[in-house]
Amino acid sequence: MAIATFRGEKSVSAIADKLFVKLTPKQREKAEAALIKENPQLRKLSAVREGAILRVPDLPELRAKTNRSLENPDAQIARNIADAVSSYGNRLGERFKTVQKDTKAQMAVLKSGELRKAMDEAPALKPLAEEAAKALDARAAGLGDRQKAVDAAIKQAVAALDVGKR
Repeated sequence: MAIATFRGEKSVSAIADKLFVKLTPKQREKAEAALIKENPQLRKLSAVREGAILRVPDLPELRAKTNRSLENPDAQIARNIADAVSSYGNRLGERFKTVQKDTKAQMAVLKSGELRKAMDEAPALKPLAEEAAKALDARAAGLGDRQKAVDAAIKQAVAALDVGKR
């Protein structure tokens, strides 16, 4: 079943006119009834939010428009989701870079002369610093693997949503 987005139309009749080609008054009534049956929320049109997903009923005797803006609504939704996933991937990539930079800074502190002097004065700090260094090394190694896995998953998701390749 095809889908469309609600764009703030003032009546179910207006929605029907935008979804179906050249409706006669009788066909419009049938289309309206089918739209309400598939989308009960249209009974209270004022409560429907702009951008809400509507199911376009399959009416063989009526020819549905394949688009409202030169593109199938399914493709619009898939592209919007793909864009959002790509954007999330970019933000996550920046976050990975920040975490890597923070990890390097923490390692620099652990190797600093000031900390070494403090460890000479308090020998109990040395095992703690060594454990912290091991944990940071493990974190850095795991972070790279996680970043590669996330990048691959995002690329796969965007490719699956790419309507042109279906």
